[in-house]
Formats: sequence, structure tokens, C-alpha cells
Amino acid sequence: MNPKSITMAELYGEMDKDTGEWTNGLAADVFDKFVKNQDENGRKRTDLNNWIVFDGPVDALWIENLNTVLDDNMTLCLSNG
Repeated sequence: MNPKSITMAELYGEMDKDTGEWTNGLAADVFDKFVKNQDENGRKRTDLNNWIVFDGPVDALWIENLNTVLDDNMTLCLSNG
């Protein structure tokens, strides 16, 4: 996925200021699918190695949220917790 081709809200998700409801972005949905270890049809995956490739020039705006994955905890921290 090319993070520069979509907005930050579309990539990571956003909180609705009026209702306080969180909407997942593309990256959060992909990560969630890998954590659940299921394919698009809900079947268990047998391959345990999954890669998500962010293809495109590194930009300080979108890479800042991924810094939490690159530290010692290796945990992605988004606004929704």
C-alpha cells in the first residue's frame, strides 16, 4: 500500500469529534486481520509469516505512528488504543 495515496484518517483511522466513535483505517483493518489470522472469507490461515509493505517515499507524517512498532515493545499504538 502506498501511504501517500490516501489521507492519514484513511490510513490509520480517526475519531469522530461529534460522537466520539472510532473508525478504523486501512492499516488498522489489515493489522487486525493478521492478528485474527483469517483470510477474507473467515478461514484460518495456515501461513504464519505475513508481510505488510508500505510502498512509497517515507514521510514524517505517516511514519511517526509506525515508530511505536519499531521500538523495543514492537506494539502499534493508535488513538483508539
